[in-house]
Amino acid sequence: MTRVRRLPEHLVNKIAAGEVVERPASAVKELVENSLDAGACVIGVDLRDGGAALIRVTDDGHGMTAEDLELALERHATSKLADENLDAIDTLGFRGEALPAICAVSRFTITSRSADSSTDATRIEGAGGVIASRLAVPGDAGTSIAIGDLFYNTPARLKFVKSPQTELATSLRTVAQLALAHPDVQFRVTNNGRPVLTAPSARDLRSRIGALWGHDVAGRLLHVDRTEHGVHVHGLASPPDLHRGGRDDVVLVVNGRPVRDPALFQAVLAAYRPTLPRDRFPLVALWISMDLADVDVNVHPTKAWVRFRHPRLVHEMVMAAVGEALRQRTVVPAVELPSRPEWAFGAPAEGAGAPAEQAALFNEAAAPYGRPALGRVLGQVQDTFVVAASEDEVFFVDQHAAHERVIYERLQAALASGAPPSQELLFPEPLELAPAARALLERWRGPLERLGFAFEGFGGDSIVLSAVPGLLKADEPRRLVEAAVDDLSGPRAGEPVLDRVLSFVACRAAIKANTALSGEEMERLVGELSATAAPYFCPHGRPTMSRISMSDVRREVKRVW
Repeated sequence: MTRVRRLPEHLVNKIAAGEVVERPASAVKELVENSLDAGACVIGVDLRDGGAALIRVTDDGHGMTAEDLELALERHATSKLADENLDAIDTLGFRGEALPAICAVSRFTITSRSADSSTDATRIEGAGGVIASRLAVPGDAGTSIAIGDLFYNTPARLKFVKSPQTELATSLRTVAQLALAHPDVQFRVTNNGRPVLTAPSARDLRSRIGALWGHDVAGRLLHVDRTEHGVHVHGLASPPDLHRGGRDDVVLVVNGRPVRDPALFQAVLAAYRPTLPRDRFPLVALWISMDLADVDVNVHPTKAWVRFRHPRLVHEMVMAAVGEALRQRTVVPAVELPSRPEWAFGAPAEGAGAPAEQAALFNEAAAPYGRPALGRVLGQVQDTFVVAASEDEVFFVDQHAAHERVIYERLQAALASGAPPSQELLFPEPLELAPAARALLERWRGPLERLGFAFEGFGGDSIVLSAVPGLLKADEPRRLVEAAVDDLSGPRAGEPVLDRVLSFVACRAAIKANTALSGEEMERLVGELSATAAPYFCPHGRPTMSRISMSDVRREVKRVW
């Protein structure tokens, strides 16, 4: 039987490296966090082959003395816990194990000079955690750390390093998140000598996002700001029609620390649900600020996960703050007028004016169902768009998307008070489904039946559809269920199904494009849309309307005429 023994120091360091340094991006994260904690204003990251061959992080922070530099290579040696208080940590790196863990699996060169020192900088070189040389060299205040041949002495880990392109992308995502968390710091990243990320010091978050995500995107983001119960949630979030295929652009920062918190991420998605298209994600950068004692950052070696003292409060605050932003009028897409409107074919004869009878058209009483937000209904364009106008704007309402939103919220209200009306089929229809589709339908039978579908024969070879929601009685039942099963399948099958079923039913029941509406129907649609909780987007994320500023219209008319 093998006796218990104390592991050698070099092996302990390699195990710690496995906890902290999983790939080149992990080393980049730890080194940049150290630079931020050192008060750096300018941070440069130079990579070779995405970081697999070389990582060099240079900063202009307060630097280290020769004694501090050697101490920094010992495990659990840190300057960031002066009062030994683990309950209120205000620095990014505090464990004192990242630097020795990185150096234990690489060839390293560290040069540093304290900002208040008049002597030369100190440079130490080594490999595998062992210092090989110490030199005094000229140098500016700050620190430069070069990590070469990462994992050269741990081939089992080296074989899991991905391609240079993949490692570069991961490192850039890491630096971009830290840059968003600290907009006042200048970041520069190069790979194989070529600039790949430049983020100048920014005066605010929107400017920093413009440098990283593009200024057109930054200009469309919505302002988020809510403070309650000691929690402040602020930042920027995209309108539902601005989205991405991946979740990398949802950045959550807790007390200056970018975190990966599944519950916080789901809180953001819940605020957008169900206005996003399937398999799409918003662009969000949120700062969550609270008392340091209310968040525990010491739950994982990489410090990427946190634990809250009151998690439900934080999640509800995130949902409320983002949801409040999504109800702003600014989410409505604005239509840019062309420099010369297509309808302007020429100027009228001198002295010509509007017909005298036209004034009466704009002096009619306001529509009974509309509210000042959307104004008076003027008519319908191409049997698809309802036109309404207020004193300040003209709205083009997509009748199908608008009706979707109205029906969706009507169904929500019906579910809250009981169940929506169901329509029994005169002749129940057998459903011929593939085994996988049959299993899917059985899995989501509950949410479907809550909306008015009724099925018989589960557990056998055939399933019979006997009722559908009353709103859908005109649809062909069999194709309806097949389409519902298809809509509920896919990568996001795990998200709340009821929202997706509601969206599906609302889409199928809504009036379609190319359908003529009477004046009363248009007024009722606009009025009911105005009364919804989220009138600007349909449940699938399509804008229900676009708008043109009346000031732009007047300016163009004056210019042309």
